[in-house]
Amino acid sequence: MGKANGIYQRSDNRWEARYKKGIDDRGRAIYGSVYGATREEAAQKRYELVGHRDDEPVSMELNLLILGAGSHGRDVMEIAQSLHVFNKISFLDDYVEGDNIVGKCSEALKYKQEYPCAFVAIGDNKKRKKYAKYLKDCNFLIPKLISHNATVSSNAIIGEGTAIMSQANVGACKVGDFCIIAQSSNINTNSVIDNYSIVDCGAIIMRGAYVGETSTVKSGEIHSKKRKTA
Repeated sequence: MGKANGIYQRSDNRWEARYKKGIDDRGRAIYGSVYGATREEAAQKRYELVGHRDDEPVSMELNLLILGAGSHGRDVMEIAQSLHVFNKISFLDDYVEGDNIVGKCSEALKYKQEYPCAFVAIGDNKKRKKYAKYLKDCNFLIPKLISHNATVSSNAIIGEGTAIMSQANVGACKVGDFCIIAQSSNINTNSVIDNYSIVDCGAIIMRGAYVGETSTVKSGEIHSKKRKTA
């Protein structure tokens, strides 16, 4: 049978409903599937995951919402534009007004049908964590955004929602979710940057060092602390 709305009947008689579940390192959509004994069951399972039904209009374009229209948000927008993946990019901000700002951060769900992708570009770690949870609960696609002018090891593990800015150097390390690796910072091999953290401009994370969740390594700082063990 036809694959209307991404739902079709398989040769084993089960129904399969496809949905976008993420974006890979090259900015391409990653798809997943749920299954049911009937079309309705598969559609309901997909609805529970992504929050829309078959008859609701959903953008098939990878439009991007950026939460935060400050200086970091503008830098993130430049990276996103340089990837040539997103057809349209707009901002949400609770305080700033201006061109290309379509609403407030807390209203992201209202724009999901048009903007299936979203990214938190807020410098405050705790606020970034708050909105990261909100976007995940709303089942947005959340990319990682890496500047073409950054150097990132092929063995580095980079979490979702993380921004790696121009001239950053990232070795074979682990960078968690929703982190900011700022301009000209240096992350050495075997180090770990935990979720929702910032390594600010020109900071150096030494080999094997650990940066805890929601931490900030200040500009020009040399960080060598290891993870505490019991």
